[in-house]
Amino acid sequence: MRFHLRDPGWAATVALGGVALGLAVTMFLLRVLGPSELAVIPTEAWPWDSESVGVHGIGADSQFRAGDRVAAMDGIPMAAWVEWAIGPPWQRPPATLGDVVAFEVLRDGSSTTLDVRLTSFPIGRIGGAPLSLVTFGALVLVLALILMIRQPRSIALRLLFVGAAANVADITAWEAGLQPIDFGLATPALAVFGAASLYNIVFWSTIVHILAIYPVRSSLARRPMFVPVLYLAPLLGFFVLAAAAWLAGGTALDRVDRLASVMGTVGSVMLVLIIASTIAGYRRTTGARRRQVRWIAATLLFAGCATLLLLTLPIVLTGRPLVPRSTVSLLVLPVPIAIAVAVVRDRLFQVGLLSRSRERTVAAREEERRRLRRELHDGLAPTLAGVGIKLDLARQSISDDPAAAEALVDEARTEVRGAIAQIRTMARELRPPTLDALGLEGAIREQAEHLGAREAGGPVIIVHVPEPLPVLPAAVEVAAYRISVEALMNVVRHAAARRCEVSLTLGDDELRVDVVDDGRGIDGADGGAQGVGTRSMQERAAEVGGEVTVESTESGGTRVVAHLPIDLSAGAASP
Repeated sequence: MRFHLRDPGWAATVALGGVALGLAVTMFLLRVLGPSELAVIPTEAWPWDSESVGVHGIGADSQFRAGDRVAAMDGIPMAAWVEWAIGPPWQRPPATLGDVVAFEVLRDGSSTTLDVRLTSFPIGRIGGAPLSLVTFGALVLVLALILMIRQPRSIALRLLFVGAAANVADITAWEAGLQPIDFGLATPALAVFGAASLYNIVFWSTIVHILAIYPVRSSLARRPMFVPVLYLAPLLGFFVLAAAAWLAGGTALDRVDRLASVMGTVGSVMLVLIIASTIAGYRRTTGARRRQVRWIAATLLFAGCATLLLLTLPIVLTGRPLVPRSTVSLLVLPVPIAIAVAVVRDRLFQVGLLSRSRERTVAAREEERRRLRRELHDGLAPTLAGVGIKLDLARQSISDDPAAAEALVDEARTEVRGAIAQIRTMARELRPPTLDALGLEGAIREQAEHLGAREAGGPVIIVHVPEPLPVLPAAVEVAAYRISVEALMNVVRHAAARRCEVSLTLGDDELRVDVVDDGRGIDGADGGAQGVGTRSMQERAAEVGGEVTVESTESGGTRVVAHLPIDLSAGAASP
């Protein structure tokens, strides 16, 4: 695994994922090493009202029972403790909690006081988390780590890791839960719990982001403000709704109670986006890629709808979910399983694709050798043999008939020039010489200028390369050049476009070639010529294990996208 220290995306991945995992570890240590009254506030039911908060006991030695409600600690109402805990840091606490805390508890319709000695938090509380919840979080995190280590340049896999780490932080915080004494002790437990809960929103955003760029990047994802809006808008919406809930009045307990609906509202909106993004992404995908992602899309749709209908939406409407979080986690567990299966299957598919590509490459190479042999044997060799005969005749005639000898030399010189032109044509067909002279970018620019100037009233062709390209494998370089030129020729001949843009971008262990025009689109082009051109581009891409897709743009033009896999590891990019 290589660390890309100068890659901002890599740095952001490590920072966001590291902070999320750090929150999970911190919450775990706070519980294991910190004090406890052996009672937690149920995070699934979120039982807050204007005067008390519901708890249930944990561990065999707990004095609390299920259904108990804590109204005060050491004679001070819970509302005062909560208001101090979420207030400014300079605010003085209502009192100082000691080793023994007097809890005023509402039980079975009456009030009772429990003198509870603080002790260690039972590790079994975290260790006994629902198996489906732990399996889901751990499976996604391990899968994301393995995939990102194998392909550290992949943006989708980086997002998968950040989302998995965010999910682990959220699961750990909500399973550890809050204790009433967290509002009376100056510990970072509340801050860690709140930050981990906000990472839940980051988790939703990463899923939408992945769906926007994989397997086919959406037009919305190409806009520069897409990423900032995707991550900042849900967080901003949460804070705006939380502020509105705070300003609605009531005690501090009432305001905390409303946070469940706020989080449920944001989660419901994000789940609707996830469902819509899944459908849109599947519709954008065609051919073999659609078959690859079919099960992932199906499980993701099922998981999104189940979470929306059983968890977040009921919280918004009634204040509590229809089923526990562990049950929802069991329903969404097929998602990472489908991803893992797809990874294995796609790897086998890629091996098969590369195998077939190698077979086609070997066959094409043998055909090329046969053609070269035929041209050398039947064309160039007789020409050079004829030149040799004419030079011999000229040598014999130079003393007796100088004029005839001069004519023979002129004929030989003409035939030599023709042979040289034939050799240059053969060399050009093997590899465009401009690639060696100008590089891939320069060769495409030269061809774009030539095509743009050849046709009167032709399109304005712009070649855009955001970053300098490294030395690429020769086969990929030729394939990218041929595909670009073929796409440009289709634009010039058939599209009736005013503008065309060629983009070369390097990322995700592939070279991506985009040729976009504003012409009359696929339906308006010459069907036969376009079919031949498309097949030619697809064959060029398949020879190096890549693929080409041709699709319509929103404005009615045509977009040709080629994904050409490359390996820039040591020695792979040697010319």
